[in-house]
Amino acid sequence: MRPILSLAAWNWRMARRPYGILCAVFAVQQLIVLLYQAQVPNQIGDGLAAYYSQGLQINVFGITFLLAGLLAGPAINDQKRAKCSYTWLTMPLSPAARLAAQVLTAAVLLLGIVALQLVLYAVYSVPVHLFENFVLAQQERPYSVQMLFYEEVIRSGGIYWMIPRRLGQAALMAFTLLAAALLLTAVRLHRGWRRAVAVVIGLVCAWDCAHLLGSEANFARWGYSFPSAPRSAVILAVLLGFSVWWALRAIRRAETA
Repeated sequence: MRPILSLAAWNWRMARRPYGILCAVFAVQQLIVLLYQAQVPNQIGDGLAAYYSQGLQINVFGITFLLAGLLAGPAINDQKRAKCSYTWLTMPLSPAARLAAQVLTAAVLLLGIVALQLVLYAVYSVPVHLFENFVLAQQERPYSVQMLFYEEVIRSGGIYWMIPRRLGQAALMAFTLLAAALLLTAVRLHRGWRRAVAVVIGLVCAWDCAHLLGSEANFARWGYSFPSAPRSAVILAVLLGFSVWWALRAIRRAETA
């Protein structure tokens, strides 16, 4: 286990600078967008959840989430030009252990983006509301009534889905995070047409994970799941198993190249 953690930590050290830049850019653009939304005439007073939705921040979060996962494997994408390639190809680790280390790094980076988004949503609620009231004061309009933070979370569908509320949902969210880490790692491992296929597999698995999460929510609310949920689970299991096998083959090809 220690070599796996060592390789994961090494990947983190290589990725921490671009990862920090990505997080900083994400945080700054979100504050700018939320403040802009708070001064749009026909949106003033709608609240943080509405500004978050109208500013398309759930889409920006998704893009940032994917980019963070792709930053997790710098050692395997330098085309053997640097010392890190030599280390990656000659470390006394099995292909499975190397894949596990890459997936672990990607999972940590992805989890960090989710945590960052939750923190930003809580922290930005204060300056956004203060700016909203400042704009209203300039227009000599009554101040808006500030919602409780919990109410803002409930109103924001994107944020609400990032907080597990049931054991089944928590398990599915953890599984989705690990699946995303695996699939993004696979995209980094493959080259050429194989990478294009890995991207397609990732898109299909993303849809299946979203479908299963929606089915779980539907079961919790109404007592029955989507009829197509078992089919999505089977497709997801097959594609993830294939992705693991294919990623291991890519690692072995790199060793003998």
